[in-house]
Amino acid sequence: MWLGGGSVRARSHPIDMASFVSGGKQIRIVQHEPKGAGPHAAIVLVHGSGGNVSFWADQIAPYLERLNLALYVVHYFDRTGTTRADFATITDGVHFPAWLGTLADAVAYVRSRPGVDADRIVLLGISLGAFLSLTLATDAAMKIRAVVELSGGLPEQFAGGATSDFPPTLIVHGAEDNVVPVASAHALDALLTRLNVVHQTLILPRQGHWFDGGGQMQILLAVGGFLAQQL
Repeated sequence: MWLGGGSVRARSHPIDMASFVSGGKQIRIVQHEPKGAGPHAAIVLVHGSGGNVSFWADQIAPYLERLNLALYVVHYFDRTGTTRADFATITDGVHFPAWLGTLADAVAYVRSRPGVDADRIVLLGISLGAFLSLTLATDAAMKIRAVVELSGGLPEQFAGGATSDFPPTLIVHGAEDNVVPVASAHALDALLTRLNVVHQTLILPRQGHWFDGGGQMQILLAVGGFLAQQL
């Protein structure tokens, strides 16, 4: 339901649908907030080009719950009225900057939530969401604690903005990805190595852009271990 209209519960995590304003548009954000007293670290989940908000949220939420972390899932396509993004949309020089601005506004919104530790906000991006998350993380003023990127990369035009202050990063990619080549993961790994940024790289053999059940389990375990170290 909308903010102020109540909430529903799934597992033991209270779940709300709220909204904030970005670019003059109402942006929906799904909130999985722990019931216990904070401050809690927060994960901002950034979906991919298909706009599938719920898939990874449903997979990840139970694991985050065990770590007593809050999870926020941003409907950043609301900014542009997009249902599904294609290559032309992503690269037209209009949509990507708008989505990036909305992600920045989402982080500010999450920081304002009662019970959230403003210094422990992690971006978890999938595919297009990973490109957006990594790009936002080049802005040191955002003070992102860590980034988890699945099947994405850092756009070349933004790579020069990455410095030794780039947040710790978990890079996950399928070795047989035919949508975003695994070379993007290797390039990011090489960049972060040159910058002496703390990072881990997990290249999953026989996995493509969309991971099967075994791949998903490996990812969940890797994400859990990474967050436990960084938070």
